[in-house]
Amino acid sequence: MTRRTRGRASAAKPSAAKHRDHPVAPRHHKGSGPRVLLYTRQGCAHCRQAKAFLEAKGIAFSELDIGRSVKARKALERLGARSVPLLIVGDQRLDGFSESAFMALYQRVCRT
Repeated sequence: MTRRTRGRASAAKPSAAKHRDHPVAPRHHKGSGPRVLLYTRQGCAHCRQAKAFLEAKGIAFSELDIGRSVKARKALERLGARSVPLLIVGDQRLDGFSESAFMALYQRVCRT
């Protein structure tokens, strides 16, 4: 696994790779692209930026607020993440947010 750094994509840990069994992930995914999970916290500017970007691009995603959901917070801890936003795209993860890093990851996952 590659080292996780802000705004850089890396392979998710094996336990996180099976996100369809994720305790707070929706069972049904609407849309044609890969499932996207966005871990956020209220008041997080980067989280708002990521959410606005996904909405503007029309990318379906599920938001998991770690401040409002104990399940989401525990899932984030199991992933070994220390901060939000955290995006899970298919079986890949992106710690932090940058538009270019997200689009590169999203397009790579769509091709596989």
